[in-house]
Amino acid sequence: MKLRYQRNIKSFLFLLLIIFIMANFIVLVPKFIFGDEAWSAKISSMGILSAIKNSLNDFHPPLYHIVLSLFLYLFPKNEILLKILSLVFGTLSLYIVLFKLNEFIGEEESKYLSIVIVVSPFFLYIITLVRMYSLALFLSSLSLLYFFKLLKGEKKFKIHFIISNILMMLTHHLTIPLFFIEIFYFLIKKRWGALKTSIICGVLYLPFSYIFLIQLKRRFELSRGWGNITFESFFSDFFSFLLFNSKGVSILILSIFIFLIIFGLFNLKNENKIFMIFYSSTYFIMFLVITKLFGSLYFHYISLIIIPSYYLLIEGAFFFKKYKERILIFLIILLFVFTPTSFIRGYPEISQIKSLLNGKKVIFLNRYEMYRYTFNINGDFKFIADLPLNNFTFDNSKKIENAINFIENEEKPFIFVYSQVGSDFLSLYDPKGKIKNVFEEKSSSKLTFGIYSDLTLFIYFLEPMK
Repeated sequence: MKLRYQRNIKSFLFLLLIIFIMANFIVLVPKFIFGDEAWSAKISSMGILSAIKNSLNDFHPPLYHIVLSLFLYLFPKNEILLKILSLVFGTLSLYIVLFKLNEFIGEEESKYLSIVIVVSPFFLYIITLVRMYSLALFLSSLSLLYFFKLLKGEKKFKIHFIISNILMMLTHHLTIPLFFIEIFYFLIKKRWGALKTSIICGVLYLPFSYIFLIQLKRRFELSRGWGNITFESFFSDFFSFLLFNSKGVSILILSIFIFLIIFGLFNLKNENKIFMIFYSSTYFIMFLVITKLFGSLYFHYISLIIIPSYYLLIEGAFFFKKYKERILIFLIILLFVFTPTSFIRGYPEISQIKSLLNGKKVIFLNRYEMYRYTFNINGDFKFIADLPLNNFTFDNSKKIENAINFIENEEKPFIFVYSQVGSDFLSLYDPKGKIKNVFEEKSSSKLTFGIYSDLTLFIYFLEPMK
């Protein structure tokens, strides 16, 4: 009777959390997509083979785009529906926390963890993106669940562990460290059967590791320091994004959360909780090293440790047994207050940009840029060069000459879209601004938009250049 009552309470809580997520989606989340979201939607809408081919030219493995492509076979190309797909994966992650991980992290902890996650601006933002992060979060939570099952000695979940980990690693490459953390933990805990299962999983993943090696090579070649979190400001920015999905949050507010997370490190009760500390701390150090080596880190990647990081936050509150409810209520209110700021960006400009491009003759630097701005709009769209994403420069004489010749051979007036992705208002694909200079000199007019982040978009209106 008591177990049934507890399950009813959790079911009611889960329903309330879903209602909150949907209310946030209806009220705050923009109902259109652009940028990398549009890239994912565009390549997936062209069929599975196109989704795989273009994914292999990206930095992320292809599973999410395969799933998105299958989704688009069944449903229309609608921005809201695509966001709802990510919302479903986010809700499934929440279900695992509340109804499955509770066995390993504690009943009360799982309830509070689910509530804190749901009011987290970062979580609410991640699960509405038409990108792979929500799916990666779901699959990594599955991996975590079956890891705990094997750690406990429940051998019947071997296949579940293998499948969830392979799918996880085929969704986002930065989930691979979680798999190795699990292997290492099986080793130090001398769970030889589970370790053998992990090795089998690793062997099965080997054929897919070629994708990882190729895309990792592209990352190293790129070496552009393209990200939102820099090494110099890593500590504050890491927690600003992790908790509030915002840069430059007051250090006074951040210190409250950091203080509790640190206390969570000392609230050790069993090996499952020790693993969560190991998991979160390892990723924190890895992200710090990435910013040191490559100049910056893309903040979306932090979504891969929402569950262990917020779990430590809960444990930190639980450390102060007498005041834990008051502390948690305070945290929930504080996170809730910051939620609207996650969605107040440069969004109103997107509809204006699409309106300017729709039905027009538009030229982009490359196919990637073209896909990022043309989902669900029509026009005479072209690109200067069909570059793979591991070739990030036009900066040699032949390519510059070909690009300018391409432009000058256009006989009708056209629009040129130039995305600043890098520094000094230049594109990665035009690092010294040679192509941009041509348009600065030849364009009849120019519009500048500051969309979504600190990056800038330039739209040049040109008459025939002959």
